[in-house]
Amino acid sequence: MNATFALPLGLPPLPAELAALGAPGPAEVNPNDIVRQAFRIGHMRLLAPFATASELVEMPNVYPLPRMPANLLGLVNLHGRIVPLFDLADLLETQHAPREKRMLLVMGHGDAAAGIVINGLPRRMVFTPEAQILPPALPAAAPPPNAGANAVGTGISPPICTCAISPERTVSDGDDKLCAMPSRSRNESAPSMAA
Repeated sequence: MNATFALPLGLPPLPAELAALGAPGPAEVNPNDIVRQAFRIGHMRLLAPFATASELVEMPNVYPLPRMPANLLGLVNLHGRIVPLFDLADLLETQHAPREKRMLLVMGHGDAAAGIVINGLPRRMVFTPEAQILPPALPAAAPPPNAGANAVGTGISPPICTCAISPERTVSDGDDKLCAMPSRSRNESAPSMAA
């Protein structure tokens, strides 16, 4: 019984998306390219330089701290180093996807490290310098709204006082809620607002 069977050897072919990941990258690497680490927090997609993000780990045990803001989940122990863990979903006004695995992305190095909760795995993104979006130049600061409103030029407008406008009306007239200016007699003139 020396029968031979023609069995295909190897694994079935990979889907196109996975095959593209395994394919060798472009032979030319442009040193001017902008390389970032893309990650998601809820529905927000964010980028960070690779030098900023130092480690990616599965969610470890979190030790909560009492009386801390809601976005500070607590402390985690990473290789004997205590790192604060933040959940920025509320701060970014989004929610984590319920079925997606949450990971801990450590930002910073050494004592300046902090962890943030992200959804799924980060990806490497490469941008050409031409694709960089520069923020528009902001206009020069406008003068304060009350600039020049008073003679002294402090930018603070004078209190509105009916006694200063009308010398016939004073605090002694019994309407003490209208004016905080000191009471004066009817013979005194109103204070001058001119410079």
